[in-house]
Amino acid sequence: MLKKMLQGPVEHTVKVTRIKGHGYGVRVLVNGEVNQEQLAPTRADIGPVAKGMLRMEDKCGNVSQYAHRARHRVGEKATPTE
Repeated sequence: MLKKMLQGPVEHTVKVTRIKGHGYGVRVLVNGEVNQEQLAPTRADIGPVAKGMLRMEDKCGNVSQYAHRARHRVGEKATPTE
């Protein structure tokens, strides 16, 4: 759940902490303050959990290039080289 939205241009950071017996705590920080937290049950789930939270940040008006790329990278094809 988002704590703050519609903040305009911000700086995003993702922090991951191992929680013994539970998995990994994934936090998204906005300008150095925790804005979202979720639990990733396995190490392989950290990426998708973080990506989902960054996509929500972008959708809800907390704009940064970091979050924007997480949202729009899905399905993007690589540029063919000549």
